[in-house]
Amino acid sequence: MSPAPAIASALKSPLPGSRLPLVRIALRQYWIPLAILLVLAARTGAELVYHYDGWADAVALRDHVGSHAYHFGRYVDDAHNKTAKLLSDNSSIVFRPALWSAALAGLLTAREWESRLVTLVLTQSVTPRRWFTTRWATLAALLVVLTLPLVVLYQRSAVHAYRLDLLVHGVDQQTAYFTVGPVTLAYAVLGVAAGAWTGTVLRRSWLAVVAAPALTWLLAALLVRSRAVLLADPWIFSKVHGFHPGGVLGLQFDDLLPQDSYLINSLDSGDYWGYQIASSVLVLALAALLVTAALRVLRRRTA
Repeated sequence: MSPAPAIASALKSPLPGSRLPLVRIALRQYWIPLAILLVLAARTGAELVYHYDGWADAVALRDHVGSHAYHFGRYVDDAHNKTAKLLSDNSSIVFRPALWSAALAGLLTAREWESRLVTLVLTQSVTPRRWFTTRWATLAALLVVLTLPLVVLYQRSAVHAYRLDLLVHGVDQQTAYFTVGPVTLAYAVLGVAAGAWTGTVLRRSWLAVVAAPALTWLLAALLVRSRAVLLADPWIFSKVHGFHPGGVLGLQFDDLLPQDSYLINSLDSGDYWGYQIASSVLVLALAALLVTAALRVLRRRTA
């Protein structure tokens, strides 16, 4: 059954400036994919809680065999196995929510054009700009709400292991500690913005589903490779020297997230919040530019 009659009814005589009816419409249309993502998030959260309890076993093993044997020996709960398990948790959080956000936003935005809901909106008192911005903002807020508990649970586990020296030393420890945080939520918002732009420009669901995650990844790689975070957080500028010669254009990867290992390895625990906040500001600035570009395209097509 077409949702058009219900949408038209909900949009009749809205209160001036009120976005609540538009938010309710978005929630009714988005509930199925969001319910699926909620199940996936709940599963990931349960794994994080379960793995957090395992740090007690690592502490007991270290107390029993000594710190050197714990870090360089081979035991079920040694530093290598525990770090690998934490990095497995990291891979499910660090960038996949951003890619899922991009694919979902691209799909839902493109379907607005394919199903001609935009034409219906043009006949109502709500403007296309307000219609789309409310839907994008609602989707971004819901995805951030879904991702936030996972970030908190993961970071609690990573900080606990880092402070108790339960991880192997080197890039794996730095990756586990520094890559997940506020910037993870900012990447989810960037994914929605990339989906908004690609869905508006391409207006084909299958194209947007592919292009939005690709654009999100390319923008993340650009930020990492340019080392723009050093300009946003100048306190760490003097600590970083050289570029990694391997990888793709000098990039390494934390699961699907492009990463600069020379930069990450130069940080210490006190740099965490500065690095995360600076990275988040840059990512959100890119998201704002994408949404602005999407609204420009929308204005031209609905003029």
